[in-house]
Amino acid sequence: MRRELAWIGALLLLSGCASSRPIDEIQIIQQMGYDFENGRYTGTAVYPTFKQGPMTKPNVLTTTSPTIYDLIPRLSSKSALPIEEGQLRLILFGREFARRGVTQITHSLARNNKVGSHLLLGVAEESARELLKITAKTTLSDTLYLPNLVEQNEQSMNLPKTNLHLFLYRYFSSGSDPFLPYFEKKGDFVKLEGVALFRDDKYVGHISLRDSFLMKILLGETKNGVYQLKVGNRGKRGEDRVMLQNLWAKPIYKWKRDGSRHAIDVFVHIHASVRDYPSWLDQPGDDLFDDVKKKMESELEHNMRRLFRYFQKKRIDPLGIGDFVRSVTRHWDPDAFYREYPDIDIRPHVTVDIVHTGIGE
Repeated sequence: MRRELAWIGALLLLSGCASSRPIDEIQIIQQMGYDFENGRYTGTAVYPTFKQGPMTKPNVLTTTSPTIYDLIPRLSSKSALPIEEGQLRLILFGREFARRGVTQITHSLARNNKVGSHLLLGVAEESARELLKITAKTTLSDTLYLPNLVEQNEQSMNLPKTNLHLFLYRYFSSGSDPFLPYFEKKGDFVKLEGVALFRDDKYVGHISLRDSFLMKILLGETKNGVYQLKVGNRGKRGEDRVMLQNLWAKPIYKWKRDGSRHAIDVFVHIHASVRDYPSWLDQPGDDLFDDVKKKMESELEHNMRRLFRYFQKKRIDPLGIGDFVRSVTRHWDPDAFYREYPDIDIRPHVTVDIVHTGIGE
């Protein structure tokens, strides 16, 4: 019996290895870029070249075509090895490409069983090709610089969570619009600059990383991010600021009729620590943090109100307010709601609890 089981195990092992291919006989694409330039589409692929031991070096393939659909075959015609998409980690859209719409790519990715739903997407300020070439040139052995940049900013900083699955969910939902990370070229480096906003599948604008902190809080419960606030001008160098570290925050939305139109009250409770602050806040005998707390709440409410108005002016709903209203409304009509959406009074109410102010407390 043991001998029969051993033979079965050996056959399974051999059959599992039959379809495998050595890593140096395939081209593993880890990042792709799509651009629309001068009436043609450009595809850019970043792949690792494996050197002796664990060392890898990023390399780039680029091709152009009058259509989107044959970019991968054209890339294959320039590659000495078969292209493999199973390790694809990030798709980067150039801004002009994103303005024209990205559904042809996202739908193709959704049908591709080699690509995972946690694939990351992003938008480049100008050319995706240029940004990918910069990262391949300046990051030496790091072929996953942009995916790692996105993931660490989602986990510990101000970027709301995004991936292919969430993009498609927000795109197909009748009560929200998708968004993606937004990258810019800064000298010889690529920097995460904020969040790219979409109406349906088309790029319509972006917000800064500072505003994406507010967006992240307004999307739901979160436990990370930093925000800089003005607190006065008692210092010798002009306006003093504090750095707010979010420890826990949660929004609660209330939908109601206010006179002849609807209104939404958004109650945001933030537990935070103050990481950096001016020395005059430490004066003994003065409880100056009470005043700072009120200024924090007032400024956060002002900036949230400004962000809501920006979204309403653009007629986009990245916060999924439509989804919320649908959840509390019988026979919800998305067309009627979004006709009213630009005129809805959205009123933020912020409460900040300063949990601690650092090692000196």
